[in-house]
Amino acid sequence: MKIPHYITLILWALGIVNLFEPFNGFLFFIASGVFYLLLIAHLIECYIFRNKILTSQDSPFVAFSMTLLFGVIYLNSIKES
Repeated sequence: MKIPHYITLILWALGIVNLFEPFNGFLFFIASGVFYLLLIAHLIECYIFRNKILTSQDSPFVAFSMTLLFGVIYLNSIKES
């Protein structure tokens, strides 16, 4: 995995940990904001690029899951056919 993958996963982890065990103070707002922005942005990407995702070599479940996790990073790795 490359550095952008790690950064994205760390941001997701920060938001998910904040959901189950909320942070105190300002970090709570940062973690919540990052989590919900990532979630909304990647859901929009799934909707906009659904044709590209469905034509990828991965199964639809895997392709949509990877798009939810990594977004544009994963979409750029899909080969155009």
